[in-house]
Amino acid sequence: MITTQLLVTLASHAFSGLAIMAASLFVLWQNRSGKLNILYFFLAVTILIYEMSLVIAPLMPTQELAYSAWLYNIVDVFITAVIVHFMFAAVGLEKRYGWYIRASYIIASLLFAITVAYPRLFLPEVVPKLYFPWYLDAGPLYVIMFVFFLAAPLFPFIKLVQTSRNSPDRNKIEYFIFMFALGYGIGTWNFALVFDYQIDPLYGSPLWLTILPVAYGIVTERLFDIRLALKRALIFSLSIGALTGFLTLLIFLNDYLVTRLPWIQFWTVPVFVAFISFFIGRFIWLKLAENDRIKYEFITVATHKLRTPLTQISWGLRELIENASEQETRDRALKIQQSTNRLIELTNIIFETTQEDGGQYNYAKEKVGLIGITKDVFDKLAPIIADKKLDTSIHVDNEVYVMADERRIRSVIEVFIENAVMYTPEGGFVQVIAYGKGDSVIYSVRDSGIGVSNAERKSIFTRFYRTDAAKRADTEGIGLGLAMAKNIVERHRGMVGMESAGEGKGATFWFSLPKN
Repeated sequence: MITTQLLVTLASHAFSGLAIMAASLFVLWQNRSGKLNILYFFLAVTILIYEMSLVIAPLMPTQELAYSAWLYNIVDVFITAVIVHFMFAAVGLEKRYGWYIRASYIIASLLFAITVAYPRLFLPEVVPKLYFPWYLDAGPLYVIMFVFFLAAPLFPFIKLVQTSRNSPDRNKIEYFIFMFALGYGIGTWNFALVFDYQIDPLYGSPLWLTILPVAYGIVTERLFDIRLALKRALIFSLSIGALTGFLTLLIFLNDYLVTRLPWIQFWTVPVFVAFISFFIGRFIWLKLAENDRIKYEFITVATHKLRTPLTQISWGLRELIENASEQETRDRALKIQQSTNRLIELTNIIFETTQEDGGQYNYAKEKVGLIGITKDVFDKLAPIIADKKLDTSIHVDNEVYVMADERRIRSVIEVFIENAVMYTPEGGFVQVIAYGKGDSVIYSVRDSGIGVSNAERKSIFTRFYRTDAAKRADTEGIGLGLAMAKNIVERHRGMVGMESAGEGKGATFWFSLPKN
């Protein structure tokens, strides 16, 4: 018998699956090549199959049809595998723990294949439970699947927690940790009734409250304050949930409204609900897209405005150099022109880096020697190094090569070394160390400078962020260099990081790049 309680539970699960799927389509539309975007989409597909199985099976008129529908619950194995993959990818450990990811997919595939071959091992029968006319009864294979569902994500979850401690993306990782922990807590409620614990599966329907905010975390470039981010994401989700609850109530009251109000037809309420849902969803996504557009337009306009006067200065200096009668004047003008050309180049890189978020630019890869670039940078900074009496050194036996975009990698090295020279007091040291490690190259710049406090580490690679010590040492910086460097390295499939014993105790900034 189909009761109102059953309809409410099924409607809640249907909404959860459809809302998550809609969010995944938006995330994929934002960046079709992003690893997390793709994984989120596949996670949503598996969750939708699971939710639709739960919604459709209890409504089947016969036990045989209900049994066939409930069998789709085996998709839980792929939900598990994708979550494992997502957590490793979120912290850049996908390659290091590729064996664990592959093992998860293999186990999931084996469990799926055995279920297809021997369905009774997974689901012996479907029987009435609670207010469900048909519900699952766990077989031995279902128990194995449930253990896999709980156990497989534990190791990547631990790695997620460990990596968050020293990661520049700590806020975003902590955000994912919180959401996945909460999501697993909600998602496991549905298993209770399978094992004959009389817990209402309705409690497992708010899964969308945790999965939708994950979409927010993927499309948001930086989560500056995790508490603020959680507040915004949950308010956003709860607002949608409240509205959806109201629209769902209208659907349940449809028959009542049709009988009491003669001007309402049987199709009026469903059409109204669909109309409102479509335009609200469209409004929300357009607002998100508008925020991104404003951000990119601001930086685009700013860089364009900088290009024109810098180019005019460069042309004027060129004429001054050509017509200068005194060598001293010519030398000074030449140095100014070199600095101006560097400003133009940095402006171009900032502009291109911003546009790369939309996938409009490709990197031109070639064989690049990192030590040669390092020596060039030290030569350019020689007057400052001499004035501050810094001890500089390069610790490497031979040239270290990578396949990379030479102009952009040069910018990364310049940022690291220039920061070390700028923020190291007189008489200090700046060391560069580069070496190969497996299929990667590690490049680090160590200094005895102002250092970074523990509280500021997590934000050091964030755009427009500067530490208090950096502001005191250089009042004119704007905090874009490290953020730009991180963007460039990550688009080379590399990683960046930093280590510091604390403020005033120096720092080591490093990046790793694949050799090929």
